[in-house]
Amino acid sequence: MSFSNENTAAHHLHALLRGVRDSGMDNHAAGWSKVLDAEWGTVPFARRHSEVVTLLQMTIRQLDALPERSRLRCERYVDAWWTAVMQPAINWSDTNRPTTGIIDEDKLDHLESTAELISGNLVGSVAAPRSADLDEMARQCHEWIDLLTSMGDEEISGPLRDGLISQIRHLIWLIENVGLFGGARVAEEASTVIGSLTQTGATLVNVQPDNANRWKTAFLGLVAACMVFNQAVPIFQESITTGEAIVKEITAVVGSLQKDE
Repeated sequence: MSFSNENTAAHHLHALLRGVRDSGMDNHAAGWSKVLDAEWGTVPFARRHSEVVTLLQMTIRQLDALPERSRLRCERYVDAWWTAVMQPAINWSDTNRPTTGIIDEDKLDHLESTAELISGNLVGSVAAPRSADLDEMARQCHEWIDLLTSMGDEEISGPLRDGLISQIRHLIWLIENVGLFGGARVAEEASTVIGSLTQTGATLVNVQPDNANRWKTAFLGLVAACMVFNQAVPIFQESITTGEAIVKEITAVVGSLQKDE
């Protein structure tokens, strides 16, 4: 019997659409504003609704990981979910469009069923993390910001440094808003950040020794925090050990590529 949780993108997309549908508002703009806790027509609203679109994109992509019969059955409702999120054919501020019409009940139920399928098949992965504790990941993110802001232009170019800081701050924002967008969204963004840090770390050549050691330690810490969050690993040191093996593999690949140049 497969383990299931309610930490997937599809679960949180379902919860958000359910919240809008049941908000009792007489137009979609007001319904979304209530659920997202942001005023319609503002940057915070746009930022939060764009994350809803990302949840939809993640859900659609994760259907490919399901058994074929399940995938085909779920894909029949993708257009309905997309329409519910985007509502391209209506005026969102039209007071003759109550939120009860945002999506049919049966199509919303199918989204929840899809969430359970994704969770059951992908639990313990980025798509369906087991844990709900993000304190360590948040701490690691703040340490990364401290490290990056302390590095001079001779160690890392300004635009590259600022881009990484922006990514990490967005991850912190997602952690702070995990109740809205869920752990899977956090896990996916964390993976993106780790990829960016890996790529950057392989290109740095003038880093001060102290900062080089801090970079390695911070990288291992973030990898371990992500592993603990995704898989609910009970012993943090085990994750650190596994993280070290990952770093060695990455280093070996980078070294091989550099020799071939």
